[in-house]
Amino acid sequence: MRTPKPLPLTKLYKACRVRDFSFEDTRHISPLDTFIGQQRAEEALQFATAVNRKGYNIFAVGHAGLGKRTMLRRFLEQRATEMDAPSDWLYLHDFANPRKPWAVRLPGGMGTGFKENMQELILDMKQAIPAAFDNEGFFERAERIKDDFSERQSSALKALAAEAEPLKLKLILQTPGGYAFVPADEEDQPMDADVFAGLDDELRRDFREKIEGMEKKLRLVLRELAQLEKQSRLEQQALNEEVTNDALEEGLQVLKEKYLDYPRIQQYLDALHQDLLDNVAIFLNTDDEDEDAVTSVSPDKRIPTRYQVNLLVSHADRLHAPVIEESLPTHNNIVGHVENVTYQGTVATDFSLIRPGALHRANGGFLLLDAERLLSQPYAWEGLKLALRTGSLRIDTLERQLSVSGSVSLEPEPIPLNCTVALMGDDELLHALQEQDPEFVELFKVVAEFETEMPRNLQSQKLYTRLIASMVAREGMLPVAKDGVMRVIEEAARMAEHQGKLSLNAADLNHLLREADYLATRELSPAITADHVRAALAARRRRAGRYPDHVLESIKEDFIMISTSGTKVGQVNGLTVVGSHDFLHGQPSRITARVHYGNGEVLDIERSVHLGGSMHSKGVMILTGYLCGLFGAEDSLPLDASIVFEQSYGGVDGDSASLGELICLLSAMAEVPVAQNLAVTGSINQLGEVQPIGGVNEKIEGFFEVCRARGLTGEQGAIIPHQNVAQLMLREEVLEAIGEGQFHIWAVSQVEEAIQLMLNLPAGQLTSTGKWPKNTIYGKIADRLDRLRDKDGDEQDAKDGKDKDTREKESKDTNPRKN
Repeated sequence: MRTPKPLPLTKLYKACRVRDFSFEDTRHISPLDTFIGQQRAEEALQFATAVNRKGYNIFAVGHAGLGKRTMLRRFLEQRATEMDAPSDWLYLHDFANPRKPWAVRLPGGMGTGFKENMQELILDMKQAIPAAFDNEGFFERAERIKDDFSERQSSALKALAAEAEPLKLKLILQTPGGYAFVPADEEDQPMDADVFAGLDDELRRDFREKIEGMEKKLRLVLRELAQLEKQSRLEQQALNEEVTNDALEEGLQVLKEKYLDYPRIQQYLDALHQDLLDNVAIFLNTDDEDEDAVTSVSPDKRIPTRYQVNLLVSHADRLHAPVIEESLPTHNNIVGHVENVTYQGTVATDFSLIRPGALHRANGGFLLLDAERLLSQPYAWEGLKLALRTGSLRIDTLERQLSVSGSVSLEPEPIPLNCTVALMGDDELLHALQEQDPEFVELFKVVAEFETEMPRNLQSQKLYTRLIASMVAREGMLPVAKDGVMRVIEEAARMAEHQGKLSLNAADLNHLLREADYLATRELSPAITADHVRAALAARRRRAGRYPDHVLESIKEDFIMISTSGTKVGQVNGLTVVGSHDFLHGQPSRITARVHYGNGEVLDIERSVHLGGSMHSKGVMILTGYLCGLFGAEDSLPLDASIVFEQSYGGVDGDSASLGELICLLSAMAEVPVAQNLAVTGSINQLGEVQPIGGVNEKIEGFFEVCRARGLTGEQGAIIPHQNVAQLMLREEVLEAIGEGQFHIWAVSQVEEAIQLMLNLPAGQLTSTGKWPKNTIYGKIADRLDRLRDKDGDEQDAKDGKDKDTREKESKDTNPRKN
């Protein structure tokens, strides 16, 4: 197998071609007005918003920073312009059952007009009704009713008194007991009790019999008077209603005619008419002390709350369907709630204290919610699912639902729900909901997946240029010059970790443009150039470089031991990546291996001390399987090995070091030194094929910085999987050193290629006789294993009493490959 050659510069960085960009700066580029690289998500959104069916809500999934909220909102707002503005919703008092307010729908914008009309009507009534009762005509008629009753009452009582007069009885009015008859004295005055007691028994008995007879007649008269009083009250009530009707009729009739096409409003106005007649005293009593608790805190105290209109949702200023985003999705903020007021120690509520939720405001349109925030709020997710499942909005207090409070509350009529809800989250949250909540799949049937990258070609670069132009125009930044756009696109390819792709992370792109704009503005530059972009990237690395600089200093001072020259048996420079999601840096790590007599086991020290992750342990097991397949297919391996990442105290995971670990083991088994001027990364499978890894640019650059700090010799470099060549977008200083022949990159596809580079010997291939060539790595390992097997066999023969010839004959019979 031939030794791989270093990669040429053209493979290490894909630069933009100047001829593909024919503009001076982004001022000459039309801003982007559509999605970029999100055709799959756009198709899902078009389907979800076009299918007006229950359960076709949206879950927009994608990594943070992709701008999915912006894109989703922009799409929904565009779709909303094609839809009519929804209806207004209001709650009205139910005079027959105050606990169950009416939910009334009116065309968009008409709710405000109805509320204003009702306010005008009630305020007019507050003037007209008292005025109607405060005039001579009413007083005369009321006085006539009163006088008529008084006259008839007086006549009846006088007739009864006259009838009692010949019987020497007097009709008197007793304060506690009403009317009564008593004996009269000689002067025709009521007889004193003492005088009556002094009469003889027969006379007293005669008076009692007369009084008893007259009181029977009195009771009959009093019953007649009670009927007359009732009739008088009815006449007064009829008069009051007549006067009230005269005051109400014109205003109510105007409203009825105006809302003739709305039966529920007609029904309400009829009920209102009757309630006004029954409760006209409300308008005649001007004492504020008689206010109820809710009216006392009402914004408009001029109108009794029973006659107010609770305009829950109004779309008076809206020309199309709403797009609502709720940033704090609590239960109350989503489905609405009923407020309470406390007044003079009394807790009260009524329909005017019903408050809408985001679903009410978005009804007839679209509602955007952050899924993680929604799920973090108690009962908010359950409230949303209930509304979507039932297709209606039921406003209720959370305390009542949980049976925490026994107080009387309202039961407002539910409002039909016709709203498409769009949740935003990541893959992990989506899978958790799909697995743990069966209702989720039924309620959110459409998943819109947002891509993290898009192919890099001439057309996509033009779209990306328009995206850059949109960002700088929207935020008022300086225009980006042509070379600046080219450098940003190249950086987008690095962010995507592929020469043929562009990152769609709008947040990172915006951050880079803002920082470059700051530097350009500080220099009074008319535009953002490539130098400003480079300076912004360098400043970002510098700000996040405290830890990498500390590690590099430790390596230079040999506190962290990394060799970049010479050779060493059982020691390899592996490449790792450390850092957070927004900044990664590469760091070389020394891998060492020791072998000793044993039975073919490989000890992963990281795993044994619980510092190795499951993926790293899997990689060690795979390389163990590869070794056993090479050297232990027909016989046991009389070697054990241990392998470790030296000076690693924070844990290791991933299988990207398995190629380096294998080289390290092979070096220790063959007793052949490893070139320390090289570093290696890559995973392997059990067939010896090298597999791709992540963070290839950062890993190479991390080893390059160590070599540069120690002094570049022209022999140093890094070995990577051949699949990762397409991901190379190295920094300019690395490319410069490679161009000068001071640093090199090799790409390998098989383990044997890495062996040739790092051990300076071919790996070896089995001959036709089934043996490994002598001057190869595998040959040296096979010879060592055979010596150990022979030693093991001699010791066993000594125990069994066999001579060497007998053992060799048995070996030829059982292992023909050795012949």
